[in-house]
Amino acid sequence: MLHHLLHLDVVLFSFINYHHARFFDGFFTLVTWLGNGWVAIPLTGGALVLFTPRPLLAKTLLFAAIAGALTGILNTQVKHHVGRPRPCAYFAAASAPGGFARVHVVGEPLQQDSFPSGHSATAFAAATILALVIRKRSILYYIPAVLVAYSRVYVGAHFPLDTAGGALLGCCTPVVVIYFFRRRASSPPAVQENPYDQ
Repeated sequence: MLHHLLHLDVVLFSFINYHHARFFDGFFTLVTWLGNGWVAIPLTGGALVLFTPRPLLAKTLLFAAIAGALTGILNTQVKHHVGRPRPCAYFAAASAPGGFARVHVVGEPLQQDSFPSGHSATAFAAATILALVIRKRSILYYIPAVLVAYSRVYVGAHFPLDTAGGALLGCCTPVVVIYFFRRRASSPPAVQENPYDQ
């Protein structure tokens, strides 16, 4: 079962990564940066400051900081434990004709620690944090996250399964964190009615 899943993962990667164009090279290079912590953290923090009621702001920012940090820590630990090779290293080790030519790489040809995708985890954690706190039109927060996940495959940095694992980690961690916030406080982030939802 796992063998078939990994094979499908490689096939899907090849399909996505093969279909590229100069315009999309530039577009997805920009999109993929949304999953970088140095970009995602200020954007998410700024949105929370703008749209969170002031009485809940400090608690909300604490929740976001814990959820974001925990997502990063868990992602790094899983990466080191799994040690999956990146697409470039995988195709090179498989002695595929052309080696690196089998992978369309935009940016640095990364080699190791492919699963899960850190950019995807960060992007989906940011989307989930915003969805839990602001709520209004929360589905829209996931559009950039999905684009980030797709971009990681497009630029040759990750397999689709890596991005799916990162997305799952990014979605679940803030949910678990806010669950404990709600157990420990009578008015945790997003528990009281948000006036911006009206």
